[in-house]
Amino acid sequence: MNVIRFITSPNFSNLEIPVRFVVLHFTAASFERTVEIFTDPKTEVSAHLLIDRDGAVYELVECLSGTAKRAWHAGKSRMEVSANQGPHLVEGFNDCSIGIELVNLNGNIFGYTEAQYASLFAVIESLKRSYPELCKPSAIVGHEQIAGFRGKSDPGRCFEWSRLFSVCYPGQGAPQRGNVCSELMANRLRELVYSLGVTHDATTGEPVVPEGLPAKFFGLVSALSEAALSQDTVPG
Repeated sequence: MNVIRFITSPNFSNLEIPVRFVVLHFTAASFERTVEIFTDPKTEVSAHLLIDRDGAVYELVECLSGTAKRAWHAGKSRMEVSANQGPHLVEGFNDCSIGIELVNLNGNIFGYTEAQYASLFAVIESLKRSYPELCKPSAIVGHEQIAGFRGKSDPGRCFEWSRLFSVCYPGQGAPQRGNVCSELMANRLRELVYSLGVTHDATTGEPVVPEGLPAKFFGLVSALSEAALSQDTVPG
């Protein structure tokens, strides 16, 4: 794992939470744009950790010390989970999870880097040592598993779930992690961004965004897909 760097976000509750889950997200923005969003108190959005394309890991809200404060990453969220007492509904994942953002313009279109996977796996191993509940593979979820009903679709179709479970939870099985974004929707989004001039670097394969596209463009793309995919009719 790359050296941990620290960027303080003001967007958190100074309340220690019991950590039962890790929630994975994609940023829908460049690293610079993401930091701008997470450090602006007006956005009221944050995550505990941010992993850049080069694998650099940034802590924005305390969690790596063995104590986790309440970050604002999950929003309205719920998921049915199995436990010794049988299946039950968990709601409000800000109260019980660590949020990890992976820098990716859209994880249903673009893949994640080898450096990101290496750092993510190292982070999960570190968190497992501090938070025993994370020693179960079922504790690692995507935003789409807990808020897909709101159209959230991260970390997306390009994220390699089977790889994560085989590395971090060998021999423990791989929980089902379906995608909210369909292949058809992903193809339509891909056609849109490429039609506007997005290309790939011939050497690195990384997405190259033309100067004419505003910094918030991919955030708007995600908002558009969320609106199309959302099944939530209750405000809040």
